[in-house]
Amino acid sequence: MNMGKGKVLTVLLKLGLPAMVSMFFQNLYSLVDTVFVSWLGTVELAALSLSIPVLYLAMSVSKGIAVGTTVLVSHARGNNDPGRAASVIASALPLALLVIGPFCLISFSSVNQSVFGLFNVDPTVMPEINKFVFWLAWVFPAMGFTMICEGIFLSYGDAKTPMLAMIAGNLINIALDPFLIFVCNMGIAGASLSSFIGWAVAGIIMWAALKRQEKNRPGLVFKKGQTQFWKQIAWAGGPVALAMMIIPFSLVGLNFVLAPFGPAYVGAWNLSSRMEQMIVLPLYGLSCSLIPFAGFNLGAGNIDRIRESIRISFAVCYGVLIPAGLLLWVFAPDIIGLFNPGSEVLKLSSFALRAALIGYFLVPAELIMTGIAQGIKQPGYSLIINLLRLVCLRLPLAFLFSYCWGGQAAYISHTVSMIITGCASLYILGRLIKLADEACASTRRSVMDGSD
Repeated sequence: MNMGKGKVLTVLLKLGLPAMVSMFFQNLYSLVDTVFVSWLGTVELAALSLSIPVLYLAMSVSKGIAVGTTVLVSHARGNNDPGRAASVIASALPLALLVIGPFCLISFSSVNQSVFGLFNVDPTVMPEINKFVFWLAWVFPAMGFTMICEGIFLSYGDAKTPMLAMIAGNLINIALDPFLIFVCNMGIAGASLSSFIGWAVAGIIMWAALKRQEKNRPGLVFKKGQTQFWKQIAWAGGPVALAMMIIPFSLVGLNFVLAPFGPAYVGAWNLSSRMEQMIVLPLYGLSCSLIPFAGFNLGAGNIDRIRESIRISFAVCYGVLIPAGLLLWVFAPDIIGLFNPGSEVLKLSSFALRAALIGYFLVPAELIMTGIAQGIKQPGYSLIINLLRLVCLRLPLAFLFSYCWGGQAAYISHTVSMIITGCASLYILGRLIKLADEACASTRRSVMDGSD
């Protein structure tokens, strides 16, 4: 698909709707695991919750490399430079495996016990963590490979193929979770093994589709000169990875705040977060679709299309957010009750979810700003916003609120931080439009000078 032609709404829908579905199904891996693990008991649910930050670390690296690849390939295609696009794609997977490889060491018991021992984990929870992270460690390279393939498809304007691959991987995960956990009696380890198989299958499907469509695809060959493209990918995607890396550190910090109040508070936060992501990750899919769209049109010098994409994205985000948010608010106890939690966890997670929904009024501004910033090669702004929301605001407020009013009040820090960073994102978005306008004007002048 040529992202520089046709109605902007049509192009964004072709990119955004499949991307929303794809992000929904990416989140479904963890959600499905959480559902079945919660049936095992509170200790197992706490073990999964405490392991999530490690998953986010690896996911952050994978996503940063994938976004860097998407931005550079989209910009090269918009600038009519297919050779550079091919070189970027060939360099992405070797870089990903080089960076993600060390995360696999956590599969060893001595390593993961040393890591989680730093956070004063309850001795009854540690054996379950050990079982879960053994297979979780091998999810990391499979996830990195899959995300890079998805980024390549997005840079070509194809969001449908990744969507179908993610659906297939999730169906396998849904089928394997109860079979491995309960029938094979693997317990919590069955959840991480089924996730590994699901991610691997999704990646293989995408790689085969790239081959069948005769598109450039990632490979394992290390070639001379790739380091220059590694630097470019790191420059474009590094701030994105750092912005996402803040999430697990913030989760660790919040777990540290909640842990003294008991496993129920930690488990309730995990359930609430999972339900939030059912809203935000589909919207994040739209944000991801803005990355190749803005990158392509920046390379082509089409500022008007970038402006229109922002207006349309706001309309789509609120069209999804308002009805979904109302539904979750009204039926929060019923929906969370599907996880079969204890009465205390149900009460706490319902409160946390409803408090978070209040803060989601301005989340579209942050998501749209992030997509545009990454697409026009200004990824540092996404890092700034994440630092502000998760480190400068949410953690200090969580400590303060919990100290003054108890563990339940810590959940409100999430709401307050989202409102403040939403306002900041609106301001940054105005600045990004000016920067994109200047860059597009420079591109148009270069084209005119070349034609002369």
